[in-house]
Order: sequence, then structure tokens, then C-alpha cells
Amino acid sequence: MAEFKQTHARLIVNGLPYPQPSLRPVISFSALHPTGDIDDALLLLLRTPVQPTIFLFNTVIRGLARSVRSDAVSNSVALLRRMGEYDLSPNNFTYTFLFQCCAKFVGFDLGLQFHGGVIKRCSHFDVCVCNSMIQFYSVCGKLDDAEKVFDECTQRDIVTWNSLISGYLRNGDILEAVGVFEKMPERNEVSWNSLMGGLVRASYLDEARRLFDEMTKRNVVSWAVMISGYCQNGYPREALALFREMQSLDLEPNFAVLVSVLSACAQLGASDHGSWVHSYIKKNSIKMDSILSAALIDMYAKCGNISLAMQVFDSSEEKNISTYTAAISGLAYNGYNEESIRIFEKMKSARITPDHISYLAVLCSCSHMGSVEKGFDYFNSMVEVHGIKPELDHYTCMVDLLGRAGLLEEAEKFINTMPVTPDNVIWGALLSACRTHSNAEMGERVGNYILESDPGHDGRYVLLSNIYAVSSKGNCVEEIQRTMRRRRIKRVPGCSSIEVDGIVYEFVAGDRSHDKTGKIYSVWEEMVTEIKKLGYAPETKGVVFDVEEEEKETVVGYHSEKLAVAFGFISKEPGSVLRIVKNIRICSDCHSAIKLVSKVFKRKIVVRDRRCFHHFEDGFCSCNDYWCIDYFFLKGEKKNSLEGNLWNGSSQVFGGDQIKMLCKRNHNLHGKYVLCYRVSHNVNHRSLT
Repeated sequence: MAEFKQTHARLIVNGLPYPQPSLRPVISFSALHPTGDIDDALLLLLRTPVQPTIFLFNTVIRGLARSVRSDAVSNSVALLRRMGEYDLSPNNFTYTFLFQCCAKFVGFDLGLQFHGGVIKRCSHFDVCVCNSMIQFYSVCGKLDDAEKVFDECTQRDIVTWNSLISGYLRNGDILEAVGVFEKMPERNEVSWNSLMGGLVRASYLDEARRLFDEMTKRNVVSWAVMISGYCQNGYPREALALFREMQSLDLEPNFAVLVSVLSACAQLGASDHGSWVHSYIKKNSIKMDSILSAALIDMYAKCGNISLAMQVFDSSEEKNISTYTAAISGLAYNGYNEESIRIFEKMKSARITPDHISYLAVLCSCSHMGSVEKGFDYFNSMVEVHGIKPELDHYTCMVDLLGRAGLLEEAEKFINTMPVTPDNVIWGALLSACRTHSNAEMGERVGNYILESDPGHDGRYVLLSNIYAVSSKGNCVEEIQRTMRRRRIKRVPGCSSIEVDGIVYEFVAGDRSHDKTGKIYSVWEEMVTEIKKLGYAPETKGVVFDVEEEEKETVVGYHSEKLAVAFGFISKEPGSVLRIVKNIRICSDCHSAIKLVSKVFKRKIVVRDRRCFHHFEDGFCSCNDYWCIDYFFLKGEKKNSLEGNLWNGSSQVFGGDQIKMLCKRNHNLHGKYVLCYRVSHNVNHRSLT
């Protein structure tokens, strides 16, 4: 466009008139080319010294319909009036583009007037005009009018049928769309793909797959619709299987397929597949735009390889809100909270305005690092500076922030003063904090409320029963279990997956279905023997089954992530990183055991659970054991030992901000007590300043 303007300016400066035929390519380029400028097209058309043709007017109206200008409809009407000044009457193409413009900008009243003009000029018999009117009424949600136009069409082509199907799908009427599809005299790929896409959006995946399998001829869009459908509905394994089938047919994946496959890899933690896609992009010189960059960053981050994620981010030439948000989220969930906040500030410095998703990511960082003050600063900035109305996810993050810091009363007060009605996810965050900080009284109250308002969620029952179990209320645990049986609530089993040589293997607790089961169990038992030398003892306090202590050790001893770790030891190269994905939160016993395994066997292990990443290395975890720390005070001077008596005779759980508050309220503690913490049942002890 820049070169075009230079050439055009040269013509004007040199006073060289150009004949009317040269206006055609000039205006077409300005109005319709991806790099064009619709303002230039309008100026050229309205200020030309020669008589413009109907084609030129139609071209500019078509360009306005394609644009994102808010005044596109009013400009189209102005051009329609100008046509009258030149004694030019609108033709079928004019009305087609006018209806497209009204459909895009939902100009219903104006579209009705254009419909009147069509009838007046008898243009309603033209199939292209009929098709554009069906689309217009469908977009405006007037399906009855769209049906009338369809019924009155004297000529129908395949686009007419497809337009009506798209209208039904757009308005969520799947059955009518299927009915029209079955009546079609002939179908093309657009017909099949449109219906399949509608079924996918409505989560009718089985019906969509049946349609996909029935297609005699598929194009790359067909594969993209089905693969993305699996990804968006939480079936990443099926998405990758279909992608492998696509590869076996030597079909070139398009942009949409690549983004969907990266999403599937992110969900599964399948880093090998994701790396292959990255290599494919480089090999075929596919342009790395912001969407593809964000998908790659998200994939590497969710596979626990944050270094590669940041390499993609740093090398991205086109950084926008999506790219930055993917990096901020990835850093936060991998425990790099300070770096996450730094990138957020860098984004603001680059004059990229954060949106609600960016703020959600940075609030998660504050929550993970226990920074209550900074979290509220960002929350207030989101509302007051950028005018973003907080959504329930933001409120949930703030409750989680307060809960992680042990400020349970403040969290409950925050919920009760929210300007919106809290949902069960928010109350669930508080219940989880009650479990973490062993607040049985509040946990029981909140838990019983949630069980009444959300009786179908298995996780709430599990959390409350764990609170009762830790509080030694066995009768309450039994009552929870009876309630679950009475309401037919089935607990979602814990499942862990690990990728080996491009294949994703899954394990459940006590799994014996693998052909190497004997070796897996033998290796894990050897590991347990070694880590017990460092003080490891299975944590059985939270086991809700009424069994002997030795049996409880067996229950926690073969959780899915432990079996996945053992399988990784016997299946992957010595010293290689083990990357495991778990569908629920890792328990404190597995956290302690895997941490010690990383120390004893000098192996880096990355576990992604429902909440965040845990990078285990040399006996440490990237989460800083924040969610499983017991803080307590010891009498005596500051020293690196555990000598002395526990404050008030027992350990008490405190978060970082709560400790600051305690110290402010109890000035006499200064110099008389030493703050220490116990990590995971006395395995490691360290003193803090």
C-alpha cells in the first residue's frame, strides 16, 4: 500500500490524468487487498474527475463490508445516495454487498429497508441476493424471516442450502440444521464441514465424528474442525490420534490444525509431539505469528519446559497481548512468580494494555508466592486504572491468595463483601484453604454449605472428608461416604500420565494393568527403601478408610504419580527429565516422596497437577512447599537448630502475611521466639530469619 500511494502521488504531482479504466485496478486494490486502505478507496471514488461506474461503487461497498470500521454501514448508505446523483441504480451485486455489511454490523432496520428495495426492483429472484438475505436474517437471529426468504427463492444453489444450515447452527438449532442437511439435493465440503462444526460447538462429538467418517471427500478444513473439536472439549488423546491419521495420509496440516495439536500436547503434557510440531513449523518456514507463538509458549510451559517456552517468547518478532499472557501464565504455573510479574510489567512498559486474562495470570503469580499486598495492588489497578470489571475467576484467585496465606477469616469476609454472588468454585477455594491450614471449624461450615448448593461435585466431598480425617472425626467421614453413596456421587480417580518415546502412558492408583507392572512396583519399593534413610515416613493421617495403619501405608504407597515416576525410571534415559501430568492435586505424601527421590537419585522430576507445576530437583520443589508447610515458633535465640519448646506446645499453620500480622500484634515476640517451619512430616528442617 505504501508503494501504491507513492506511485499515485507521483501521478498527481506530475499532473498526469488517468483514464477511467485505470480506476478499476486502483480502487480494487485499495478496497479489497489485505494491505489496502479503504479510506483511500473512498477518496478515489468520491473525488474522481471522471464518471464512476456501478462496478466501482460496488467494489468500495464490498470493501466496507469486509472492513472493521464502525461507520461501514453509514458509509455504504452514503455511497448508495451518491450513486443516485450519478443516475446509477443498484444492481444485484450492490444489494449482496449491502446485506453482507448489515449482517456484519447487525444493522437490522437498515437491512429491512434494503429488502424492500430488492422487492421493488424484483431482484429477490437473484440467487446471490437471496443467499445474502438468508445470512443477514440468520445473523440477526430472525430465523423465521430467513426461512421465508429460503422458501420464496425460485432458484437455489448449494450456497443457499449452506446459508440456511449455517443460520440454524449459528442460532443453536442443531436438529433443524440436520434436517436441512438431509434434504439437500447435493452437498459439498462446506456443507459437511459446517454441520460438523456446529455439532462440535454443541459438544456432540460422537455425531460429529460419525459425520466425519461418512465423508467421501475431506479437505484440510474437515480435519481441522474435528481435531480442534476434540481439543476444545477435553479429548486431547483423540485429537493426537486423528492428527497421526492425517499424517499417515500425507496431508499438509494448516495453521488451525497446528494450533489445535499444540493445544492437545499442552493438555497431555506430550512434549515430544509438541517439539515435532515446532520443528515442522521451522522446517516449512511457516510464519510465526502471535497466535502460533502463544500456542507454542503455552505448550512448552504446560509440559514443564519453561526454558524453551521463554526461548519462543524472546524470539517472537510479533509480541502482543496473547504472547505476553501465555508467557506470564506459563511462568506463574511453573513457580517462576517473580519473573512472571517482571514480564507483566514489561508488557505494560511496551504500552500493551493488559486484559482480564493477563490480570488473572499475574494474580495467580501473587497467589503462588503468597504476596497478598501486591495481589490486591494489581486487583485494584485492574478495576480502577484499566476499568476491567472483575469476573468470578478473579475473585476466586483473590480468595485463593488470602487462603494460601492462611488469612481464612479475611478470605471469608472478602467473599461476603463481593459485589457479585459467589459461586461454588469460590467457596471451594476457601474450603481447600481450610484443608491446607487444618481449620476444621470453618471447613465444616463451608463444606456443608457447598454440599447442599453443589451436591454433584465429588471434589467437595473429598475435601471435607479429608478435613474430618485429619481432625480425627471418623464418624463424620463415614457420614460423608454414606452421603456420597446415597447421592450416587462417584469420585474421579487420580490419574497420572508420562510420555515415553512419543507414547503417552497413563496410571491410576494401584494400577496393575501395565505389562511391566512387576518391574514398576519393584523399582518403587527400592526407591522407598532409600528415601526412608532420609526420614521419609508415609503420611496416612488423611486416609479416610477405616483400616489398620499398615494398610493405610499401602493405600498411599502406590498413588498414580509414584507409579509413573517408577515407570519413567525404567523406560527413559538415565538422567533425563521425567515429566508427569496428574488430573487432580498431588497429595502431600507423594510430594514429600518425589522430592526425596529427586535428591537421592539425582533426577529432575516435573509434576503438573490441577493447581500448578512442581519442579523437583535435589530435594527441593519449585512451589517452595507453600501448600504443605507447617509454621511454628520456637523459644530461644535465633539459631539453626530445632532445640527449644514449640510455641504453645503445638505446631500452628501460618502463611507469610499472617506471620507479619502476628508479629505486628505481638511485639513481645521479637527477640524471644524464632520462626521455623516443618516441611512434610519432619523430612527436612530449616530455620528462617
